[in-house]
Amino acid sequence: MGMFKDAPPSEHPDFTQLRFMAAGTPSWWKRNRHKALGVAGLLAGFWLASHYGAAPAASCDPATTTGTSAPGPQGAAVGR
Repeated sequence: MGMFKDAPPSEHPDFTQLRFMAAGTPSWWKRNRHKALGVAGLLAGFWLASHYGAAPAASCDPATTTGTSAPGPQGAAVGR
């Protein structure tokens, strides 16, 4: 319908010959970006795990501790 009810719609002369364009083939990046980003993520994960994965274990040997903050023995074990 046109702008006014008494004017029938008409085709615009400049736009009657338009055709839809066929989509081109996607580039290498668009076809394979999920693979490339997946590999990059795996490599980054392995690198982080190898560098920051295991902290050195703390020693629990009482002979190496220093200071007198630990309480001494109590009860019957003192006299032995």
